[in-house]
Amino acid sequence: MSLFIGILVVFLALAAVRLVIGPTTEDRLLGLTMVSAHIVLILAMLAVEFGNSFYLDAAMIYALLSFTEVIAYVRFSGSGG
Repeated sequence: MSLFIGILVVFLALAAVRLVIGPTTEDRLLGLTMVSAHIVLILAMLAVEFGNSFYLDAAMIYALLSFTEVIAYVRFSGSGG
């Protein structure tokens, strides 16, 4: 299980690189979405590994906040305000 979490951390780092060096705002938004998805996956795997449902609660809250952030960005950037 720890091996899979390590692999997800490596992919998280690669997505963070996309977040930082993305040439356009849309690329950075995609990088942020990938980072958020990897964080949610890591939290879910930690919940399974430790048998603690707190991590699942944190993953659900983080996913909802990330989704709201993307919707807000699209809403305000797509129509000009």
